[in-house]
Amino acid sequence: MQNKKVNMKTFIKNYMKAVGVVCACMAAFPACTDMMETDSTTVGFEEDNRLDSPNDSLYSVLGILSQVQRLGDRYVLLGELRGDLMEATADANVDIQEISNFSVSSGNEYASFYDYYNVINNCNYAIAKMDTNIVFYEDKVMIPEYAQIKVIRAWTYWQLALAAGKVSWIEEPVLSLEAALKEYPQKGLEDLAQLLIDDLTPYVGARALDYGTIDNFDSRKMFFPVDMVLGDLYLFLGRYADAATAYYRLIDKRKLTLTGANGYYWDNAARGSASGAWISTYIDMGSNELLSSLVYSSRPDSYHPQLVRWSYNEVPSIVPAISFVNWMSRVSHFYAAENATRIQGFFTGDLRGQIESPNGAIASISYSTNGVGDYKGALIDKFYSLSVSGGVEDPENEVLGGLRYVRNLPVYRASQVYLRLAEAINRYGRPATAFAILAYGLNKTTLVNASRIPVGERTGEMFLDFTSDTYDNNVGTATRGRGRAIGYTGSDYLIPDYTPYDIVTETDEETGEEVERKAISTDPVRLAAAKADSIEYVENCIIDEMAAETAFEGSRFFDLMRIARHRGQWPAYAAEKVAARFKDGGSNIQDRLMDESVWFLK
Repeated sequence: MQNKKVNMKTFIKNYMKAVGVVCACMAAFPACTDMMETDSTTVGFEEDNRLDSPNDSLYSVLGILSQVQRLGDRYVLLGELRGDLMEATADANVDIQEISNFSVSSGNEYASFYDYYNVINNCNYAIAKMDTNIVFYEDKVMIPEYAQIKVIRAWTYWQLALAAGKVSWIEEPVLSLEAALKEYPQKGLEDLAQLLIDDLTPYVGARALDYGTIDNFDSRKMFFPVDMVLGDLYLFLGRYADAATAYYRLIDKRKLTLTGANGYYWDNAARGSASGAWISTYIDMGSNELLSSLVYSSRPDSYHPQLVRWSYNEVPSIVPAISFVNWMSRVSHFYAAENATRIQGFFTGDLRGQIESPNGAIASISYSTNGVGDYKGALIDKFYSLSVSGGVEDPENEVLGGLRYVRNLPVYRASQVYLRLAEAINRYGRPATAFAILAYGLNKTTLVNASRIPVGERTGEMFLDFTSDTYDNNVGTATRGRGRAIGYTGSDYLIPDYTPYDIVTETDEETGEEVERKAISTDPVRLAAAKADSIEYVENCIIDEMAAETAFEGSRFFDLMRIARHRGQWPAYAAEKVAARFKDGGSNIQDRLMDESVWFLK
């Protein structure tokens, strides 16, 4: 890997030198045994090679995924250290500190985009060489793999754009010196999003890949759903109905639900103990809520992310932002026993962070404030929860008593799909329906409750239809850490009443006297302002809920940027949120972050 980012032409020259001019894709489809148990072997493809059998397409996809593995650490670091939930410590290496402090130098390891373009070039090779016209029993058998390779390329391009702010748009494989010397067009985020939408749209509905169990993993969860990537692109562009439609298609096709079984709950009103299974939705490859992961080898000597070493160590490099930990400890929690119909206890603290009993005992979930070994500060626990034992010593993390490494790094979960659906529906102008995803769960019971979703929001769009029995057990995402009773009468987890009123004078029919009464205003300007206030309030709840539900998972920077763009406040909104994690109040960093270019690596 290069140690610094260079211009695109220099990058391609160096890439060509590394893999050879004639066989530039030598590494395109390496042996997959490091990640998965297959019988494939490393091969180099000449320019006239064709991928014209189902086995070719299978090994092409798995080989490309083995290259995507290399993006795992970056996905988390660049998605979280540029947000408001995670920060680097003084013991972190300089490259990690630079990302956290928005002062990335040209020599920063993570400012090299070699691995992104390597994946893109491998995808381009497969796309160019795959024969999608092969038919078996009237089925174009190569289309599912072809579609997934397009989705992988789109996802990789988008991650690169979120890191750099712009990309070199390359659609053909770089296989020759002549190709390496070409000038490629630069695409900013908006142009790239539209290019990727156009590229992926024909493959909506393509059969999802399923190769059974590979290296003890469900292969279905190694791939990226086309509708999830499309939804994110539409949402970024502010095409809210299109985004909601894409997310809904994914939910409906895969029957994704958010059940009450996956949460953390106090066992009694005295908070003597708590139980639940929320973390399993993140760590368990068998979880119905886990959609996509970057998957790594079962062999400890193979490549794995460094996230456990960085986060769960007595000399940690990345830790939870204290501002986030403090906020999570203050939020309202509404206790009710299972099947109870009223609030039985008012507490504080979101149990998806950590569980703290009245006696001070702490059970770690996403993070812990107990530390480990000689380190007594807050630590991120999520990556440790993902890890397995390597059976050997780890001199870089001796406090754990042996090597721990990550085998799967989640990228998409069902709760994330629902929260982004809520974001899209809210901006589409249905704030009560969006809020219901957080507080109550979308199902037929919620939809007919006029106190939760007014009749005016039931406008018949496909993405508002959760009347199927499939969704009967849907719960609000916030109930999973803030209590089953969050939606009960007496809770303050409600949209404020922004309804504008006027005082009108009327004549009493019996007495003939003039009386005053309060009536809902008919002023369209005031009504529009009230609707805008409701949308902004719900959006605040959504971004907070995204923090609690998906902290440290790699999406926070993107979440903040989207919300800021929805409000026409990019980068000001994100700058204010991020500045809060700096100990001095962040006034200097907030001023610097008003320059959009500071957010992106150069």
